[in-house]
Amino acid sequence: MGIFDSAKKLFAKNAKSIAKDAGKLAAEVVDEAAKVTADLEKQVEKTVSAAEKKVASAAKTVEKKVNATTKSAAKATTAATKTAGTAVKKVAKTAAKTTAKAAAPKPAAKKPAAKAPAAKKPAAKPAAKATAAKPAAKATAAKPAAKATAAKPAAKATAAKATAAKKPAAKKPAAK
Repeated sequence: MGIFDSAKKLFAKNAKSIAKDAGKLAAEVVDEAAKVTADLEKQVEKTVSAAEKKVASAAKTVEKKVNATTKSAAKATTAATKTAGTAVKKVAKTAAKTTAKAAAPKPAAKKPAAKAPAAKKPAAKPAAKATAAKPAAKATAAKPAAKATAAKPAAKATAAKATAAKKPAAKKPAAK
């Protein structure tokens, strides 16, 4: 125990100076702690500021992308609406043309009917000519034979024309 007694004596003699030195050390520790704390606060502020900047720039980037997406979606919607409008107009025009064509067959049906009677009228006229040529041929029969034979082929030619004209219309009257 002698060692502890000698340590107590030394401590008792130097207690005042040890207390001063310990106080100084404690003050230095407090100062260092304050400096470290201040440095840490600065670093934390810098980190927080950098994080805020990154978050703000990310938010701006996201906002820009959202705005760009919205604009492109709006353009696409507008384009699709225009395309759909054009398609609807084309369909409406086609439907109108189809409806007009469906309504138009009545006048179209009258035109072929008008052509058929027109074909009959020319066929009737050559028949009339043929009948007129036959009496002329009979009348010329009393004359010399050369003249009569010349009239008969003319009558036959007009009768052939009459039958050719009547073939599309009706065959019965042209057979004689």
